[in-house]
Amino acid sequence: MERLIRKDLRDVSSDDLQGCDAVVDFAGLANDPSGELNSSWTEEINHQASVRLAKLAREHGISRYLFASSCSVYGSRSDRLLTEESSVEPVSEYAKAKVAVEREVLPLANTRFFPTILRNATAYGASPRMRFDLVLNNLTAYAYTTGIIKVFSDGTAWRPNVHVEDIALAVLAILESPTDEVRGRIFNVGSDSENYQVRMMATMVSEIMPSCRIEAAPGAGKDPRSYRVSFRRLSALKSLVQKWNVRSGVDELKKAFEHNQLTYEMFQDPEYHNVKKIRELISQGKFDSTLRFRVSQSSP
Repeated sequence: MERLIRKDLRDVSSDDLQGCDAVVDFAGLANDPSGELNSSWTEEINHQASVRLAKLAREHGISRYLFASSCSVYGSRSDRLLTEESSVEPVSEYAKAKVAVEREVLPLANTRFFPTILRNATAYGASPRMRFDLVLNNLTAYAYTTGIIKVFSDGTAWRPNVHVEDIALAVLAILESPTDEVRGRIFNVGSDSENYQVRMMATMVSEIMPSCRIEAAPGAGKDPRSYRVSFRRLSALKSLVQKWNVRSGVDELKKAFEHNQLTYEMFQDPEYHNVKKIRELISQGKFDSTLRFRVSQSSP
């Protein structure tokens, strides 16, 4: 049975979970800049609503619950590879909300409810609704549309990277794994070989698009978020399949931009940048003060 329900995460009810065997929670305000727009929105949506959903799933008898957290919970530590056992030191409202959900959801585990946390690396990759506010997507889109690979920091920050398809494949691997292997556990989602400094990623873009030059944006400074992460726990899952790396991801993006004839105007459209889109909807009066669509608006 397939159903599509368009609903604010804060309004999900037990009825919406009818017929579900698992809940995979990727909802919420996505990325650090979005989380900084209004701390009360981030607290209500990214923290409280996700915990509420986990409790609903547990009460409804749904055994598998996966929560999409983020490697950004590690904060700014790049001197070593961080594991799931490393301490968390979030530096943004977004990351703090992720930590709060982890700490409240994992203790809900029992003999019938099996929560698992996925700390996803920084995503990249082509998609029907592109995200141009993700670092690799942004670097590649700037290169393709302007001939300049624009870096908005000093480029020294470390980021673990993961293709959106590999995130989906990790979800499937965890859902297919025996419950004893995943119940109450945290998994970093990505690959050890895909930890790169931003300037390294910019160099890879320039190698695939050699006519482009690397340039620092005016006033570019140090990024407070910098972390290198180990993914050995995830790689031990027998059913795991991973298909992508940063270099093949840049090539995919370039081909997608060529196919869709991406222009600079398209690249800068608020539709593909979360913070820009939220601000646009607010300015148009489509959101109320709690970031809910007004009654007259049935969808974005």
